[in-house]
Amino acid sequence: MADFRFEVKARDAAGRIGKLTVNGKTIETPAIMPVINPKQLIVAPKELKEMGFGMVITNSYIIYKTPELRERALEEGIHKLLDYDGIIEVDSGSFQLMRYGGVEVTNGEIVRFQHDIGVDIGTFLDIPTPPDTPREKAEEDLRITLERAKEAEGIKEIAMNAAVQGSTYPDLRTYAARELSKMNFEIHPIGAVVPLMEGYRYKDLVDVVIASKQGLRPDRPVHLFGAGHPMIFALAVAMGIDLFDSASYALYAKDDRYLTPEGTKRLEELEYFPCSCPVCSRYTPQELREMPKEERTRLLALHNLWVIKEELNRVKQAIKEGTLWELVDERARGHPKLYAAYKRLLEYREYLEKNEPVTKASAFFKVSEEALKWPTAVRARERAGRVKVKFPETINHPIFGEIPKYLGLSYPFAQSEGEEDFTIERPSKEEARNYVMAIAEYQFGEGAGEAFKDAFVELSRKTGMPRQIKARGKHLATFRAEDGLLTLGIEGARRLHEVLPFPRMRVVVDEDAEPFARKGKNVFAKFVVDADPNIRPYDEVLVVNKNDELLATGQTLLNGEELRVFQQGLAVKVRRGVEK
Repeated sequence: MADFRFEVKARDAAGRIGKLTVNGKTIETPAIMPVINPKQLIVAPKELKEMGFGMVITNSYIIYKTPELRERALEEGIHKLLDYDGIIEVDSGSFQLMRYGGVEVTNGEIVRFQHDIGVDIGTFLDIPTPPDTPREKAEEDLRITLERAKEAEGIKEIAMNAAVQGSTYPDLRTYAARELSKMNFEIHPIGAVVPLMEGYRYKDLVDVVIASKQGLRPDRPVHLFGAGHPMIFALAVAMGIDLFDSASYALYAKDDRYLTPEGTKRLEELEYFPCSCPVCSRYTPQELREMPKEERTRLLALHNLWVIKEELNRVKQAIKEGTLWELVDERARGHPKLYAAYKRLLEYREYLEKNEPVTKASAFFKVSEEALKWPTAVRARERAGRVKVKFPETINHPIFGEIPKYLGLSYPFAQSEGEEDFTIERPSKEEARNYVMAIAEYQFGEGAGEAFKDAFVELSRKTGMPRQIKARGKHLATFRAEDGLLTLGIEGARRLHEVLPFPRMRVVVDEDAEPFARKGKNVFAKFVVDADPNIRPYDEVLVVNKNDELLATGQTLLNGEELRVFQQGLAVKVRRGVEK
């Protein structure tokens, strides 16, 4: 069987930076697979690898149906055929099935052929149902797809895609996703969405993607089939897409079309290149127009690839910085249909909040009215409401309105920028404990403030801000300068463990991990047996054993649902362990 691993490294919105390893070859996600037409190479696969594309996709059906290619692939293997040593994924002929209504191969035959030619990631012959297909037809197509999935699961010996189908019926998409999640597959593409993107139906695309994501296991990468225009990358990644593929770089080049992150331009319209890639730095639009067609197509394809790569890097940097929503907001204003899709995405509050980190490296920027609907803002107002019950004294925040006074130092209230400045007086020694108790209620939930009711709070001599939190000579927690939230010490974790009933803020690990957690070693996902479903990414958590004995405290990368499902990668970055 194939060696396949996927782990999360960083996240923002519902997007994530991941590490994907197949057969010893590793790429970072989100990533795009340039489509290679094995019968017509515009950019050589080897050149794609040199540009940094560690994964490509080609069509196994075309190879299967072309005698010369088939014979070579069976004899040499697909990596030699394409002269490419990265990860090779293949489609199965489903696209041809959707476009032309039929293919001359069975599901079992194409799955076995993919294995025989040595692909890294295969795809069984699913039935892609176009948008707006009558429901009866969509249901029948999905029934056949799930039957074929079962067949492929029984015979596959390689990592394999299982595409989520269901046309534009969200309930069918969710049902398909749940059924496929029960089977032994590695990646889940969302299929038959190219017509939506070609018709600028981005709002419908959001509904299809979120319906699929809500039914899928969170530990498997999700691939948006046929998506390759840089203008949708930020939105798609914010929805939770990990992988893209597209032939757009080549198809647009053949038509003298020039990609930008904001849209597509025709070469004939350009006086200047708004880009500094190797192609645009060397040639002017006029010089490209005067070139022979073949060379012009190749150079435009290279430019398009550079723009695609650059935009994905921009998206990944935004995830690292915690500014993905700002990038989505900016890109959405490039096209009215994309803006409508952005607003539709913000309606999926529960899904977004579950995946939104509780703290970020950057401040909350109110760049638009939509920013107030970002999950960070929605969550902050909801949590502030529960704190207000115990700490009714309020202040007026220029972005968030009336908030509890004692949350004024914490994320996102203090770490925010709007049209008006927000300043708050430094706490007095007498008030400092109220700040800590209110923050604990906000951060860990109702009742958490009781763990700090007798705390003594040291104030920084330089800034006057709270720093170390102690009680009876023992260290409870640290008030973090960067976001005004609490990092627990062991005594603070013990107290929180006492006041919060199981399973609140718990990550439960098996006996194999227990001695390591006690020593302050990180907890990996495969050792987690249960978790509080209300845990969110980057929460400070309590690591316990099956008897609810406190073992350690640290910060989790995953939400509660993910903690229960993931089997690979880091689960909790342990800060301190409880030595026996």
